[in-house]
Amino acid sequence: MPLSVPSRGPKSSPVSPSKPTKSPTTTMPTPLKASPLTLEHHTLLAFEITASESAEPDGHHSLRTNRKIERHPEDPLKWMVDLTVEIGTPDSAKQAPYSGKVVVRGWFSVSEAYPEERRNALIEVTAASILYGTCREALANFTARSVHGMLSIPSVSFEPITKKPDATGRKAKKAAKKKSASGQRS
Repeated sequence: MPLSVPSRGPKSSPVSPSKPTKSPTTTMPTPLKASPLTLEHHTLLAFEITASESAEPDGHHSLRTNRKIERHPEDPLKWMVDLTVEIGTPDSAKQAPYSGKVVVRGWFSVSEAYPEERRNALIEVTAASILYGTCREALANFTARSVHGMLSIPSVSFEPITKKPDATGRKAKKAAKKKSASGQRS
C-alpha cells in the first residue's frame, strides 16, 4: 500500500475565514452509546524508524501489519493485543523517506453483556483499529520533526482473523435440517 508524505508548505484554503459560509446540511447532535470494548492500558513496545539518507527520496512506502491476540487464561472478558506496523520500501530502485516498525500492546476488556460469539471479531477488528491509531500518532509525531517531514499512514480496515461459516455451509446445514425434519414427519 503506497503511502505519501504531505508537502511542508502551507495549504491554501478555498474558504475565506472572514466570510461565513452556509452549510448545505444541518448538523444534529449524535447520541453516543458506550462501546462494549474498553482499552484499559496501552504501551509502545518498539519504535524503530529510520529516515532515508537521500536528500529527496522518491519511493513509496509499503505498509504491513501483524496482530497477535491472546485471551486471558482466567478471565474470558480480558484480552491482550499486540499490533506491529511496518513501513518500508517495496522497490529497491527508489528509496522511501522512512522505514522501520512500531509495535504497540493494548490490554482490553469486553462487556459481559456483549454476545460471546461476537467477541473474537470485536477484538480482532476494533482493538486492532484502536492500536493502529496509536501507531499513526507516534509515527506522525516523530516524523514531523524529521528531515523528510511528517508521515501519516493511511486508514485501513482490519478484517476478522477468525473465519465465520460461509453462506453455502449455513445453507447446506439448513437444507439438511429441513430434510431431516420432513423425513421424521412421514
